[in-house]
Amino acid sequence: MVRPRRLTDDELLARIVGALEQRADLTPWSLQDVAPAAGIGPAGLIKRFGSKLGLLQALTRRWIELIPHGPLPEGREPEAELREYVSREFGADSAAGAVYALSEVLSELQEPELVALLAEGWRRQAARLAELLAGMDLPHLADAEAGGTLLLDALHGSLFRSAVKLGRTSPLTTLEHFLEMWR
Repeated sequence: MVRPRRLTDDELLARIVGALEQRADLTPWSLQDVAPAAGIGPAGLIKRFGSKLGLLQALTRRWIELIPHGPLPEGREPEAELREYVSREFGADSAAGAVYALSEVLSELQEPELVALLAEGWRRQAARLAELLAGMDLPHLADAEAGGTLLLDALHGSLFRSAVKLGRTSPLTTLEHFLEMWR
């Protein structure tokens, strides 16, 4: 009898991320909630990741690994790359998605291991934003590194303001305002 193909951790994590992004319910999730999407039982998730905290750490590490860095692909312009990145990473599909993201961040801030991973991810995001800004013609941007950090803070704020429908504050609108200011 042929055993079914075992999914890699990355394949499991991608499935779980997909399921979490599709949730309409903003309540905390459990291993039982994500197991069907992963195609593995809760016990299998515990065997793979140890606990929900272990799964959260793996999900956070995966997010960090997916943050682009280094040179742009051939033919890509920094501004186009920046707009795509902001849209992908900060453009929540719905207010519910933004609220869910905020609740996840707040819960992560209660676990020291996740705080360290979150800090690493935010450092890498700020560095990527700085790399892209540095490659653009922005004469009023004195320090790309400081600009990347400031932009990251503003994008997070925009994401959460848009969740509560506080004016025209989408992350892409925020990016446009910063680019206008720095041009």
